[in-house]
Amino acid sequence: MTALARPGLRQILALAFLHTIFLIAGCAHSTRASGSFDKNDAYWQGRLALKVHSTPEQAFSADFELQGNAQAGALSFFTPLGSTAARMQWDAAGAQLQTTGAPQRFESLDALTLHTTGATLPVASLFAWLKGDEPPTPGWQVDLQGLPQGRLHAQRLAPEVPADLKIILER
Repeated sequence: MTALARPGLRQILALAFLHTIFLIAGCAHSTRASGSFDKNDAYWQGRLALKVHSTPEQAFSADFELQGNAQAGALSFFTPLGSTAARMQWDAAGAQLQTTGAPQRFESLDALTLHTTGATLPVASLFAWLKGDEPPTPGWQVDLQGLPQGRLHAQRLAPEVPADLKIILER
């Protein structure tokens, strides 16, 4: 029996090969050039991180695609391997969350963001922020200085639990 014919060695080599594939895929990143961002865009993609300072603290980060506007749009989150982990859609009739099971329906986008993140997120303001505008958003403070380079940082200071939202855009 040769060394490769032994069952134990074949399994070890197969596991090492799979581990290498997952390691490479997990480290993969977009090579798209970062540049300036058009205020008229209705489509954004990049990396989003949200930390809600609740007890226990909740943190979430993923690659994302956002399209549309505050009245009708979609937000998709992706796994490190590029498959869709979750998709949120909304319009005047309500909001929907699609994960691995049947879609869940919500009466509003606020209810959907509260359910999924533990915090109500100011989606209307998020679209404005991504376009470089700073509408009054009670309880939230936004830093748009890095937006020309594709970076946005917003913090909720009150009245709910504090939260940090960081976005890095890709183009």
